[in-house]
Amino acid sequence: MGFADAWYDGGVTFEGVEAKRCDRRKDLLAGLRSRQFIPILPGGFDEVTARWPWDVIIDARAVDARVGQLSMELAGMTIGIGAGFIAGLTCHMVIDTRARDPGAVLRDGCMGPALARDDPYADGMFVRSAKDGAFHVARFIGETVAQGDILGFMATRAIEAPAAGRLRGLARDGATLEKDAPVAEIAAPKAEVTGICLRDRLVARSVAFVIEVERGGWEPISLEALFSKP
Repeated sequence: MGFADAWYDGGVTFEGVEAKRCDRRKDLLAGLRSRQFIPILPGGFDEVTARWPWDVIIDARAVDARVGQLSMELAGMTIGIGAGFIAGLTCHMVIDTRARDPGAVLRDGCMGPALARDDPYADGMFVRSAKDGAFHVARFIGETVAQGDILGFMATRAIEAPAAGRLRGLARDGATLEKDAPVAEIAAPKAEVTGICLRDRLVARSVAFVIEVERGGWEPISLEALFSKP
């Protein structure tokens, strides 16, 4: 999500890392070979995953954004981030995003139920569009809002904040959205709203570590099996 503006503007830099939109095959290959920027590919998930052979696919889409489910047949290693994935059935591994252990690697089964909303790692509250149309912003990411404050407009209809907090996400001004699409994300007043939050850092480090372990052929250690030995 931090690199989403590259889709519209052609490129963006986030926390010192550059991403560029790649509409041509040679641009994608240049990014992969040079490792100087992250290639952002236009097209849907199914189209992109079927177009090229991938060594690793990490599905970090929001639950309501997944039209199709991840399949282990798509790549040599498939990793599902968060709820809705089943390790050993729809993907090879699931990375837990819950507060009790963000970044935990599940090699069998799926995440349990979500925790309470007052969890310090919990996702923000999404504000959704009431109808189809173009969204026009009235606020900026990082601003503090009170309940009832106007966040933007869908045509002449005002979109109000359902709770007080800080804006951690906001749809792009002028974006055409469908009904029920998220237009804003409100986080707790003291929550992190810029850069990568602690939970996401733990999840990202876990993903990188899992890939390194698997590609290196290392045998994962099970603490449960270790302590159950006589």
